[in-house]
Amino acid sequence: MEIGTDLGPGHYPRGVTERTQHDDAAPGSPEPKKVHTFDLIDEVPGASDGEAGPDGSESAADGAGTENDLAEEPAPRGPGRAAVALAGARTAVGRTARRGGAAVRRRLPTTRRGRVLLVGGTAAVVVLAVVAGVLVNAQLRERALIAAPGGVRSLAEKPSEQWSIDLDDPIMATLVEMPGVLAIAGDEKVRGVDPASGEVLWTVDVGENLNCGPTTHLGIGGPGALDPVDPLVCVSSSGDDKQEVTAIDPDGAATTRELDPDALVAPAAGGGLLSFELTGGEQEQRPVVVDKVGAPHLPKGFVGPDLVVRQEDAATGAERWSETVAFSDPRAENCVTYSDDDPAPDNEPEPALDVAGSLGWELTGDIVEVQGCGVSAAFLLDGTRLDDPKDPADPPADGVDTASFASLPDGGWVGPGATPSDAGVPNDVAHLPEGGTVTLDGQVLVPWATDGRDPGLLLTRAGTGTDAVSTDKDDAGAQLWTDPRLGATVVLVRVSGTAVVVDEEGAVRAIDLGTGADRWTLDPEVFSLADMAWAAESLIFGAFTDGDTLLLPVTADPDGESSGLRLLAIDVRDGSMRWDIKQDTPYTQLVSVDGYLAQITQQGVVGLG
Repeated sequence: MEIGTDLGPGHYPRGVTERTQHDDAAPGSPEPKKVHTFDLIDEVPGASDGEAGPDGSESAADGAGTENDLAEEPAPRGPGRAAVALAGARTAVGRTARRGGAAVRRRLPTTRRGRVLLVGGTAAVVVLAVVAGVLVNAQLRERALIAAPGGVRSLAEKPSEQWSIDLDDPIMATLVEMPGVLAIAGDEKVRGVDPASGEVLWTVDVGENLNCGPTTHLGIGGPGALDPVDPLVCVSSSGDDKQEVTAIDPDGAATTRELDPDALVAPAAGGGLLSFELTGGEQEQRPVVVDKVGAPHLPKGFVGPDLVVRQEDAATGAERWSETVAFSDPRAENCVTYSDDDPAPDNEPEPALDVAGSLGWELTGDIVEVQGCGVSAAFLLDGTRLDDPKDPADPPADGVDTASFASLPDGGWVGPGATPSDAGVPNDVAHLPEGGTVTLDGQVLVPWATDGRDPGLLLTRAGTGTDAVSTDKDDAGAQLWTDPRLGATVVLVRVSGTAVVVDEEGAVRAIDLGTGADRWTLDPEVFSLADMAWAAESLIFGAFTDGDTLLLPVTADPDGESSGLRLLAIDVRDGSMRWDIKQDTPYTQLVSVDGYLAQITQQGVVGLG
């Protein structure tokens, strides 16, 4: 497939945007050595758009050529503020440099000596503008990387322990990123820690059985697209029928209030607290009939409770929104739990009708999905209902129990559409941040980590192959390339025009985002993924990047015969192994906070750098 045509200066082939164009020194190039390239940016932030002429008005000579001479840069895609700032800065410094030259030309000396001095002065203006542009460009890219999921300041060298904090019960602790602060929740308290130095900035006493968040999934890999939590919400409970919620600001200021001890609640982003309340219907736990093959059957005429999903302000209790999910068309497997009161080895667990025990929910980025006995729904955290409440067959109620909706790292979200794929799984629909939608021919592969730059496309698993689909507003939904032989199952990282994926054979492969061309491949034996390619999340526990290196925490023994962890660093340019750290600690949690790595060990928490 032809990817694009030469459109002249300032334009790139479709799928190869200014942010993802192939660099000759990029991965897969003939000379994969590290070369720093810089784009000239067009204006120093804060410079005015108009250049005053001698009479105080804007100079026509300066402004006339601006729109025609400059190649219009593609509009940055929301909601990434770093991308917006980067595009604006690039446009700004170049205009400032041109205006400086125009102002000098309007006062062009007539003597030879004056012209010689002019040459030196103009060169100095241009050099200063270029240097300023390089510095601003580098700073903006670093900020975008640090703010991105899995962004780390540097992975060039093997990290070592920089600081440590001992915990009484580290395995039960949780690490949460707050703005510029690492929150360590454990030992009945929350510590706010400087992620660079390990200095404890503040401590808040909380109760037992802490649930602080929101956090990414613990113990498995997957996309880490969570913004820093502000404020942090912690729910604690004790054996004396007491449940409390505490909201903690980044400076350590905290507010605590009591909750109903029986309330089902979960921390949410933006200082929210989600609650799930069953109302009406039959809620009493009782045995169910099991057929010859062991399948449970609900009682005839059974009517279960509705579910009220509510979000409130964790600190004040003020309601933000609520919606009732009506009971409808229950599936027996979603209404029962299994108990094993008799510990005899030959006894099978007995199923019981248990509408409260079968209720579950999942927070993925800005999306909450809930499912239980005859109830299922998906919401954005602002209360927007994502599934159709009038259609009982609408996902996730049609059998897609979890993870059918997901936030996208560049803004927007993706969910199942009405059209099924050949495999019977609904094709995804991408809801873009500008408000448009794109119906896909497969399922979106959400990257686990990025460098914070939006390439203007999505990778999708379509049948047995992989497609790249544009998300740019001018051609949203256009297929940029397709590779029927690339059976990608997950995207580990997306950086600088390169995506690193796991294919269905267990190989780790780097592909060019603009063309789909292979850049390098690691054999399945490297990660022992041959038989686990469709369950990579159980062996690879996350992904981190500094833009040049991919860090993967992986299990040390894929067969599960021994515990332990390996931290593997792969050069994104050529697939070579940069360094490898073997640890006796089984995986608990590894996070990046403000670009610094922190890890839970068997003794406590350590900072790596």
